[in-house]
Amino acid sequence: MRLKELTPFGVEVKKRLIDRRMSNSEFCKKYNIPMNRFSEILYGSRPGNKYRDRIAALLGIEEAA
Repeated sequence: MRLKELTPFGVEVKKRLIDRRMSNSEFCKKYNIPMNRFSEILYGSRPGNKYRDRIAALLGIEEAA
């Protein structure tokens, strides 16, 4: 079994969450983002059109990733 890899966007999200000392679940709960959708976006199994821009804005990520 091969482990999934984070997308470049996912890596940036994780860095920002670490800087804020916030877990994925804390972030999702605070901003009402489904945890499974969040994970799918970070690992690239779904484009996440509905949430990706919002995640980027909340974490101050420029959408080049």
